[in-house]
Amino acid sequence: MRWQLPATRTILRGMDNVDPAPNDSADTPRPENEAVRQLRLAWEADMIAAADADIAAGRLVDSAKVKAWIDSIGTDHELPVP
Repeated sequence: MRWQLPATRTILRGMDNVDPAPNDSADTPRPENEAVRQLRLAWEADMIAAADADIAAGRLVDSAKVKAWIDSIGTDHELPVP
């Protein structure tokens, strides 16, 4: 018997909710129409504005602290998340 998803399950694939062609590779970029481009640009602008607001409010984590935390994962002396 072959396994398959139930018919009621929804799988979202990226922002455009369009299933790739059967032979599409995840590494192959799909052409972008103008409507999708505008949605992407608006989303990117929102994310940049949110990042700028975090920076202005001082919500930053020093990259050296992040690196030290990552390097500690899986050791006997794991650091807390910075």
